[in-house]
Amino acid sequence: MVIGVGNEMRRDDGAGIAVVERARPLLPPGVEVRTLGGEATSLLDAWAGADLAVVVDAVRWDRSPGSGVTRIEVTSAPDAVSGFEAGTSSHGLGVSEAVALGRALDRLPLRLVLLLISLEEEGHGEGLSPAVDRHVDDAVALLVVEVGAGSRW
Repeated sequence: MVIGVGNEMRRDDGAGIAVVERARPLLPPGVEVRTLGGEATSLLDAWAGADLAVVVDAVRWDRSPGSGVTRIEVTSAPDAVSGFEAGTSSHGLGVSEAVALGRALDRLPLRLVLLLISLEEEGHGEGLSPAVDRHVDDAVALLVVEVGAGSRW
């Protein structure tokens, strides 16, 4: 399961969707790909029953967009999520809250990986900032490797 989170009409907030759409033709057959606005309960529903879920999102935190893509394996390093809870998703109750809620309700997939890109611009309008756009291909490459190494499809 691959989930791109974001809003393409909010500049860099569309990075998660851009990544999964660019990756879609490179993924193995049978991999389910979804794009979501990022609301916490929709994420819980989307990854329900998955052996592997890879969630791609753009987040605000104290790292510059130059830091690129951050990979967090939630299920093997549960405390790592706290590194971006200080910042927040641009979706209100979003990915970090979905992880916390999923953990509390025992509704996490067997393996959950987050690929996070730092936001630079989140005003209204289409298109990613140049700084964030430079990291999309890096995130696509990480996503393809992650899914390929994940499990049988």
